[in-house]
Amino acid sequence: MTSRIELKLPSQMAYLGIPDAVLMEIGSDLDCPREIIEELGTAVIEACTNAMEHGNGLDSAQAVELHIDVNRDRIVVAVLDHGRGFDYANWQPASDILRERGRGILIMREFTDQLDYDRTPDGRFRVRLIKRLARPE
Repeated sequence: MTSRIELKLPSQMAYLGIPDAVLMEIGSDLDCPREIIEELGTAVIEACTNAMEHGNGLDSAQAVELHIDVNRDRIVVAVLDHGRGFDYANWQPASDILRERGRGILIMREFTDQLDYDRTPDGRFRVRLIKRLARPE
């Protein structure tokens, strides 16, 4: 059985801790290593930061919406914004990965098992982060 939690956050950086706190609370009831939830939390914070800043232009009137689907095997987090998105099919990391900005996608890829981008039927940009709750053998 899958349970869904939905959150709507104003596009203000002050609210970035909320999704992480929700994931940590969910994780406290799951039989999985804490590190898995911490990694997912870091990736979700990156996705929300991008959604707030690049997608919604830090316009607090435009919400970032999160759908957190939890089952016994995995957690899927969808982060939706009102921006035009980016050319994710042709995205390449910057040559200087040590620069202060521009590492969010690399972090999301590293800390999730699957990372997808698309558009919802209503035109919003969506990032889906998938994390298995058990380490592969």
